[in-house]
Amino acid sequence: MWYYSQNNQQMGPVAEEELKAKLRSGVLVASTLVWKDGLGDWKPVSEVAELAMALTTAVPAVTAPAAMSGVTNPYTPPVSQPAPSYAQQAPMGPPINGGAILGFAIAVTLLCCLPFGVAGIVYAAQINSKQSVGDYLGAAESARKAKLWTWLGFGFGLAVCVLYAVAVIAGTSQSY
Repeated sequence: MWYYSQNNQQMGPVAEEELKAKLRSGVLVASTLVWKDGLGDWKPVSEVAELAMALTTAVPAVTAPAAMSGVTNPYTPPVSQPAPSYAQQAPMGPPINGGAILGFAIAVTLLCCLPFGVAGIVYAAQINSKQSVGDYLGAAESARKAKLWTWLGFGFGLAVCVLYAVAVIAGTSQSY
């Protein structure tokens, strides 16, 4: 369970996934102070590896002002809380097979529709990296988007082939 500082107030405890969601949405920034059992002292998010990955490029990173570097931390570590129950943790599912989705996206790119296939490849490439850092929800979202763009590319390519075949048949039947 994590604690964080917001508007000079200690907030928490919150689950790690909830804290990452706040970071991804821009509610919390790189200079936000965080703490959990075993961390020692409060640290900015940018210095905690497991949370720093949740920072997105869409939200500008804010660093701590240089004048604050010599100031002692105004927060004391909170009293330790009992471990969360399984009901409070983020949902997890079976591992997502990013390789199969990536292979399908590459095939669609080469054989059917380049623009939609490339979008499928980009999202499929994100699946394994998100799973490896424990962001299962992000991996599932990337898999959903990869499948969407890949199937759109497949459908578009198939539609073009059918229209071409109809045009060829219509063209050859008129010449007789």
